[in-house]
Amino acid sequence: MARLAAANAYLMEQMRKLFLPAVKSAVFVAAFAVLSAAVWLGAAGSDARTNYLHLCSSCHGLTGKGDGVNSTLDMSINPRDHTDANFMSTRSDEQFEDVIHGGGTKAAKSPLMPAWDKTLTAGEIKALVKYLRELCKCQYDGLVSHQKLRKVDLKFGQ
Repeated sequence: MARLAAANAYLMEQMRKLFLPAVKSAVFVAAFAVLSAAVWLGAAGSDARTNYLHLCSSCHGLTGKGDGVNSTLDMSINPRDHTDANFMSTRSDEQFEDVIHGGGTKAAKSPLMPAWDKTLTAGEIKALVKYLRELCKCQYDGLVSHQKLRKVDLKFGQ
């Protein structure tokens, strides 16, 4: 019985070591997002770049490379690099609008990315997507990732 109690105590300590940093990170990200939104609300009529800097850069970075202050190695899903034209060109503007509107879980991405539908208008979300296109210097090419890879390597997926 003592061995079982010791094993249980050991397992609990290991779980605390593994999960506590992730929980702290999640709380910090959520708090920062709320504070960023509160600061942003004072800047009504802001342009897309300003909205990006206030609402997105804490995770996605000031230049959109996914290297913001809240992007940590212990995150299960890291923030998207918005300058990666290879990936960004495989997503439509509507897909980006859906993720911004509904949050990360809308596209099976990080639950740490909040939904901005209560903060941004539909027009501001469209402007933000246009700004994402400026960051990646790309447009949707009509092909999803596996189709794009097949253009490069005809044997991909076979």
